[in-house]
Amino acid sequence: MNRRQRLEAAVGGGVPDRVPVSAWGHFFDRETSAAALADVMVEFFERYQWDYLKVHARASYHVEGWGFTYRPSRDPAAGHVCTGHPIVGPQSWRGLAPLPLDTPALAEQFDALARIRARIADDVPLIMTVFSPLDVAEKLVDRDAALLKSHIEADPDALAAALEAIADTLHRFVARLAAAGVDGIYFSTKWANNVKLTPAQYQRLVRPYDLRVLDAARGLWCNMLHLCEDAIQLEAMADYPVQVFHWDAHTPNNPGFAAGARLAGRAVGGGVDARTLASGTPEAVYDRVREAITQMDGRNLVVGPGCSVQVARTPAANLEAMRRAVLA
Repeated sequence: MNRRQRLEAAVGGGVPDRVPVSAWGHFFDRETSAAALADVMVEFFERYQWDYLKVHARASYHVEGWGFTYRPSRDPAAGHVCTGHPIVGPQSWRGLAPLPLDTPALAEQFDALARIRARIADDVPLIMTVFSPLDVAEKLVDRDAALLKSHIEADPDALAAALEAIADTLHRFVARLAAAGVDGIYFSTKWANNVKLTPAQYQRLVRPYDLRVLDAARGLWCNMLHLCEDAIQLEAMADYPVQVFHWDAHTPNNPGFAAGARLAGRAVGGGVDARTLASGTPEAVYDRVREAITQMDGRNLVVGPGCSVQVARTPAANLEAMRRAVLA
């Protein structure tokens, strides 16, 4: 099987020749231009010969068009520093309007994707990272979840107006991704867990905007829903229109893959938590992968990190062990 055939079999309920594997993480000092991002994404992909390439763009690309500013990092292990954003109170959310797709930070992503697609083989699946609208709102206030929750409580209608503008922008952004040669999106939410919202709150406040974005991805064949952090609400999200449910199966309150697959009824993704990748031994990484493969009997599984790899702190030997484990 080539890479595309392998991933198609894994996410479509077939029998791949082996479990597909990939990894991703921020290269903070090389993600602030289309050319540099394309270069480092292709270099990382080729270095480890992954089965698909997930583009891990800088997180703020979603919000720069609304006035989020940052000081770029020159340290591969340190994130960028927020220098300003437009939200000064709950009413500020009403000032957000949908962005045109030629907004520089958004246009930059299409440029990077075109550069990447031109340099990789036709059989390499290309997945683009897109955040849930509520995650975008959180990024707009520099990941201050407590501040965002206070605004939701103080003026939910103002937040809803902002989420509508964000969802409209992302819907159009995702609709254009197919023309850029993308095979799917990696749709990430940090809010579909019991630490931040109840399932009822998430379904009422966030679901309509998530589905508006995901509706634009229906023509793509490999969409992944990443449920971030602990105590994820997998059962409540199980009807989301994606092919893969992805989460960290090694936190205290998240299900293992076999149990999660029964809840979701579709392929699952993950296998190695970021802590083990960064601080564990190659043997520990290898064992995590083999455990996941055994749980799923080698089917309906896409191996990868449970969340973003701390690339600058993760030994190459550990990433090589993850790759080697799917070949055993």
